Amino acid sequence: MDGTAPQKQAEAAPRGGLGPRGRGLFGRLLQGLRSAPAPRTEGVSIAIGSGKGGTGKSFLATSLAVLLHRAGVRTALVDCDFGLACDHLLLGVKPALTLQQLLAGQATLDQVLCTSPCGPTLLPGASGVRRLANMGDKDLLGLARELGAMAAREQALLLDLGAGISPATILTMLAADWVVLVTQPEIAALVDAYAVVKCVAQLDERAKFLVVVNRVAVPGRGELAFQKLTEVARQHVGVRLHYLGEIADDDSVSQQRLGQLPLVATDPGAPVARSLEQLARRLAELCGGLRQRELPAEQGLEARFKQHRLFL
Repeated sequence: MDGTAPQKQAEAAPRGGLGPRGRGLFGRLLQGLRSAPAPRTEGVSIAIGSGKGGTGKSFLATSLAVLLHRAGVRTALVDCDFGLACDHLLLGVKPALTLQQLLAGQATLDQVLCTSPCGPTLLPGASGVRRLANMGDKDLLGLARELGAMAAREQALLLDLGAGISPATILTMLAADWVVLVTQPEIAALVDAYAVVKCVAQLDERAKFLVVVNRVAVPGRGELAFQKLTEVARQHVGVRLHYLGEIADDDSVSQQRLGQLPLVATDPGAPVARSLEQLARRLAELCGGLRQRELPAEQGLEARFKQHRLFL
């Protein structure tokens, strides 16, 4: 037997404690680290919702979009009232394409986006489309992708949600950085607002809520209504709410304005318009500034949307 064979085998053996199996595992770990997704740069996403219909949620959403745009914030509004959209009417826009064609793959995001007469970009929703009122997983994934793409372009992304606690509405609230909850100083509206807080907090106790009380007949009543709501939320859900402000009840704000430009554009000196301007400034302050910032990939809007949908 050749005495040099063991020596040759020893020379051929790999140095160090890792055998072939260990080297393969170590290589896969290194490959996983190398392929980690790059950080994302996104604007601040703000979901605007309500417990019941008729609280003035879409009026607030469109007004804030106009005011933030005029303040120099690159702003887009997405009509997320799936199947019952109306933001295009409030902004004076006649869209040729909507979210329906976008999610069906019949149009691209750039083809669907509209520039409103007052400046902010609008992604119009569909009206009278039952499929979007009860979206399946494929549509939800498509929506997550498009919202993520928009967040990467804008400094502020406003998401005007449908009223209530439908799965798609709650999911969009969970994915957003902030939730602006619109209510009124009446028991039915406050009870429904609490229901929204409860549903969201059960899935994410760290959700950040800002409350607006609309149609306040007597100055100061809005904050009293907020105090009632926040006390109930603190005791029963353990969530802290933040007060964004109140909007006075004003006859100049009515359904007759459909198809006209927002009040903040046509009559900026009106009391309601001045209240809305204060809300917009306070919103920017409470959100820590409306600007793009760098996030880990798993904390981006699209990733949060996909993660939360697994729990609904």
